Amino acid sequence: MSQVSLAIGHLRDEQMYLRQGGLYWIAADLAGDAAALARQCLASMPAHAEATLVCCGHSSQTLAEALPADQGPGELTLFDIAEPAMGLALKSMVGELTRAVATPGNVIVLMLPASAWQSEAAPALRHWCQTLSGWLSRRRCTLLVICHGQAPQLHERLLRLNETLSGLGQLYRRDGGIRYQLHYWHSELGVCSGQELELELGEQGFMLSATEQANPQLTHTDDQRIYLTQRSVLEGSPALSDQWRLFESRDDLLLQARHARAASVIVAIDSNQQVEGLARQLHALRERCGSGLKIIVREVEPCLRYRDERLLVSCGANITVPYGTTLAYFFSIIDSVQGQTWRHSRQTDFQSLFERLRPPAERGLMMPAEFLNTVTRIYGGASGEISHQLLKLTPRGALDIEQYLNQISLRRYGDIACVVNGDFYLFLFACRADGLEPALGNICRLAWRDLFSAFQILPGVDALPRDIFLSAAELPPTFHLAEERTAGSSAQVAERGAYAPERFTLPISDVCP
Repeated sequence: MSQVSLAIGHLRDEQMYLRQGGLYWIAADLAGDAAALARQCLASMPAHAEATLVCCGHSSQTLAEALPADQGPGELTLFDIAEPAMGLALKSMVGELTRAVATPGNVIVLMLPASAWQSEAAPALRHWCQTLSGWLSRRRCTLLVICHGQAPQLHERLLRLNETLSGLGQLYRRDGGIRYQLHYWHSELGVCSGQELELELGEQGFMLSATEQANPQLTHTDDQRIYLTQRSVLEGSPALSDQWRLFESRDDLLLQARHARAASVIVAIDSNQQVEGLARQLHALRERCGSGLKIIVREVEPCLRYRDERLLVSCGANITVPYGTTLAYFFSIIDSVQGQTWRHSRQTDFQSLFERLRPPAERGLMMPAEFLNTVTRIYGGASGEISHQLLKLTPRGALDIEQYLNQISLRRYGDIACVVNGDFYLFLFACRADGLEPALGNICRLAWRDLFSAFQILPGVDALPRDIFLSAAELPPTFHLAEERTAGSSAQVAERGAYAPERFTLPISDVCP
C-alpha cells in the first residue's frame, strides 16, 4: 500500500492516503495554507521515496529548505515555472514530466495559482486531467495538485471530474476557523465523500481541531423538540403547542436556555446597538450548552448589516432570519435547522474577532503603496468571518482620470481606492459578492458600466502587482484634491476655508404701505 498521505493530524487514513497512479487535487484559498499543506505532505514521505516538486507562484527551493533535515523523501527534484509561462507549461505538462520523471512510483507535487486556468494558453481542464491521469496510471506515479486562490468556477468544473480525479478537497478559512471540505477521496483503503472538517494549523502542520477530535455525537435528549422563544418573534401569535415556551424578555429566555442541550432558542433583535451584547451572550450560552443547541436570531426591525450577521453566527447563532420574512416561512426555517450541529470554533477571542470585523479607519483615494499595505493588513488578519471585494476597473478613456475620480464617492470606512497605470483599483470592506452591484451603484454618481470598460474581481491581495504598486509615483496635486473631496470630513473642509460665510447687510429699498 502507498505510504504517501496528506499527513493531516488525527485524520483517518482513508481520508488522506494517496493511491499509486492517482490524481488528487486540493484547492486552498490562501497561498500560505497551500504551502503549509505541501510541506506537511512532503515531510511525511518515507526516506526511500522519490518525489518531484513543481512550483509556480511559490519558490520550490524555499519550500524544500523548510523541511526538517530528518524528514521527507530521500530524493526531491525541484522545478519552478515562471508565471507568464503557466499556460504553456500546463499544455506541455505530460511531455515535461516524461522527461523529468524517470522513476516509476515517483510522487509529484504540483503547486500553482488557480488563475493558471484562466490563462488563454491554458488547456481544457477535463482533457488535461484525463491525459495526465492516463500517464500517471501507466507510470505508476502519483500526482497531488495544490492550487491557491479563490476560484468558484474552477471548483465547479472540478466537481464534475469525479470519474477522472482520485480525490478532491478544499481548504479555506471561514468564521474564524480553518475548514477542510472533502468532496471525494479514493484510496486503497476505500472511498470517502461529502465531509466537512475543522482543522487547526500548528508548528507540525494541519490537524483536526480539538472539537473534531472529541467528535461529539448528538443523541436523543428530552429537550430537542422544545422551543424557547421570545414572544416578540411570533408577532403576537400564541404558542403553537405545549413544546413552545414563551418569554417576554431576552434575559429570562437566555437564563432558562442555560439548562438546555438540544432545544431551539429563538431570540429577537431590533437594534444595531444590541449586536455586540447579544453576541457575547450567545457565545457564553454556546460555551455552556455545547454544539447541539439550535440558536436562531430573528430581525424584528431592519437593523442588521452583513458584518453584524457574521458576528452573531461566529459567536453561536445557527442562523439569522432577516426582517420581512413572513411568519409561515419563519416556521419553515426553524424546521430546517432541526438536527443541525453548530460547527464554528467555540474558542473565540472576542477582541481579535471584533478587530477583524471592525472596518479600518481609512477610506477614499490612497497612494498605491498605502493602498497595498492597507489591503495586505486586512487580508492578513482575516479568518473567514466576512468577505471583501477587491476589483480592478479600467476607465473607458474618454475622460481624464481626474474626471473619473470626481464620479467616485467612497463614504464607508474601509472602502479605499487607488490609481495605478491608468487602472482603478477598488477595495470594498465587508461586501458580499451578491452585494457588489448595489455597492458600485452607490459609489458611482453615474452608471458604473458607463464609466468603466473592463471589470475584474481579484481573488485577493496576492493578485495585485506588488512591485508596480510599491514603485508607483505619487499622485499629482489634483488627485489629492479628489481624495479630499471623497474622504475628507466636514472639519477638514472647514479648515480649507471652503464655503466660508461672510456677513453683509441688505438695504431696504421698498416700503410696503
